[in-house]
Amino acid sequence: MYVGVDDTDSVNGMCTTYLATELVREFSDLDLIGHPRLVRLNPNVPWKTRGNAAICARFGEGTGKPTVIGNIGGHEVLAYDAGKPAVPTREHFERVCALVERLAWFEDPKTNPGVAVSSVKPPQGLYWKAVHEVVELRPHLGEANPDFSRGWKNRRGLIGAVSAMAWRPRDRTYELIAYRAPNKWGTARNIDAASVVEMDRKYPGTFNNYDYEEQRPVFAPASPCPILYGIRGDSPDYLRDAMGTVKSEKVDRWLIFLTNQGTDDHIINASISNMQPFTSVRVRGKVDGLPRIIEGGHLIFPMTNGRKNVDCTIYEPAKKFRWVGQQLRPGDRVTVHGAVREEPPTINVEKICIENLAAVTEKTANPLCKKCHKRMKSYGRGQGYRCAKCGAKSRDAEFSLVKRSLAQGWFEPPAGAMRHLARPLKRMK
Repeated sequence: MYVGVDDTDSVNGMCTTYLATELVREFSDLDLIGHPRLVRLNPNVPWKTRGNAAICARFGEGTGKPTVIGNIGGHEVLAYDAGKPAVPTREHFERVCALVERLAWFEDPKTNPGVAVSSVKPPQGLYWKAVHEVVELRPHLGEANPDFSRGWKNRRGLIGAVSAMAWRPRDRTYELIAYRAPNKWGTARNIDAASVVEMDRKYPGTFNNYDYEEQRPVFAPASPCPILYGIRGDSPDYLRDAMGTVKSEKVDRWLIFLTNQGTDDHIINASISNMQPFTSVRVRGKVDGLPRIIEGGHLIFPMTNGRKNVDCTIYEPAKKFRWVGQQLRPGDRVTVHGAVREEPPTINVEKICIENLAAVTEKTANPLCKKCHKRMKSYGRGQGYRCAKCGAKSRDAEFSLVKRSLAQGWFEPPAGAMRHLARPLKRMK
């Protein structure tokens, strides 16, 4: 029995993953098969609440030896690698709906919850559509065809609910999410920054814990939601130990999720000529002009594929990542990962690869008069040079190659400016 839920949170509170912990507790009469799934979908959807994450959990009768993957209410959460399926019933479905109606943030106009319960996984193509595109509810839900489904308000959360069930990982990561006691929700989080640095260095398989440029932890949300922090890693094996390294206020409960975070699943191959708004693309081209800084500290550089141009933007919060953009020169060949903005058409850069650096020259001296062996004087911009002694003329100054400070390879923003789905360079290696 697969249970998918989406769109229960708000910028003002609640979190769909917290509802997942309540879902696990609600179905303690069944066994949890595998880790519950935290599935991020298209980050460019205009009406998303926060990180556009949906959840899915699978229940049945577990077989084999279970693994501890969490603790809720003082009780260990066990998950089995395999099991016999549970047949979804109307009673199962109503129990999930009751949870949503109790916990979802319905007062937010952007919160439109959806629940789907199914005996089979929907086609995996539904996940890829939802992580790459802006999709419509009716055909998406019809293709998923769950046993039971319900949406509230405009029902848009049903898209995420069935898409989370449809995910079959090509790449995967894990996240241990630690939650706060309810009486702490909405208050300042108490996390010792030095312990986060210690954890980050002790467990190199984790990622996006600490922003060393800004010198602050970035694994904790800024919103007044139930989450205390989330530790992401390539394996679940060391996440519990990593949590033990972090010094913070008391953890009320914790749960390890299987996720698509840090996988670049949202990125599609495109060209500057055919990319579509609200998608995240990988495009190649040449830098077509000098970079410039605009109001707000954002950096823009133009790129071309020889037929069409587009501006690429590195936003101010990316801090020193903008230095990469500032070093670009016309003719540099690059690959850019980023989100396509509709108006004005631009690519918001998530990551960049410098494939080849163009030869850049700079004027080092005025031409030397061959007769007088003295440097000529400039007539003015674009008007050439003349020897003050004999009157000889020339248009050819002396130039030399500039040593570029930029190297070939991949560059990324600091951890605090990275999107959930963006694959960190440490995972690309």
